Amino acid sequence: MKLSVVIPTLNEAANVGALLERLLSTPGVAEVVVADGGSTDGTVDFVRPPVRLVLSGTGRGVQLNAGAKAASGDVLLFLHADVVPPPDVASQVEDAVERGHVGGNFRLRYPGGGLLGWWLEMLAPFYRTLGRYYGDSGIFVRREVYEWVGGFPELPVMEDVVFVHALERAGKTAYLPGPIVSSPRRWEGRPLRTLLLWGFMQIAFALGASPQRLVRFYRAHEPARARKDTPKDAP
Repeated sequence: MKLSVVIPTLNEAANVGALLERLLSTPGVAEVVVADGGSTDGTVDFVRPPVRLVLSGTGRGVQLNAGAKAASGDVLLFLHADVVPPPDVASQVEDAVERGHVGGNFRLRYPGGGLLGWWLEMLAPFYRTLGRYYGDSGIFVRREVYEWVGGFPELPVMEDVVFVHALERAGKTAYLPGPIVSSPRRWEGRPLRTLLLWGFMQIAFALGASPQRLVRFYRAHEPARARKDTPKDAP
């Protein structure tokens, strides 16, 4: 197995350096690709050989696909820039692939995430039984399966939701022990507001609301965070 890690970035100078350093010292990680969507904070200055830098359009789906296209591994692992993967992340993925899984994700932890972080940690395994998981949990996939499902949809939001639905239809997936340690920065200072906002968006998307309408709604209700975390080219 050759494992390529793909990291989409947009103004992640505060986080990406530590993640790259960790991955470069992780056994079994053959390649790291950063797909940057137009950072203006010096993010790309942290990307030095042997890490590969890909400059792409803005939008997580666009960036994930650009990074995957540049990667040479037969297994792809997609990570957010603000996570900490386990030291044996590659061996966990390899074991799952050898057991016939087409892809999957990892158990999540949110240290310092307060009550909402604890609740999300408890809720994630239940959602996983329903075949629902998200990009912050570290999605991995065999290259041929990634190509068979058509990669990530290039949507302003919910690209991971659509991709996971396709991945779950492609074959047996694995829920690995990890853990992937994720940042609680998205809800710091506003946990209840954030939980309600996420819940509404998930329900609205399931009922047919377009990603374009959802990203406008998100920006209207979380303007400061939305300017940083959602694609600049989204409607």
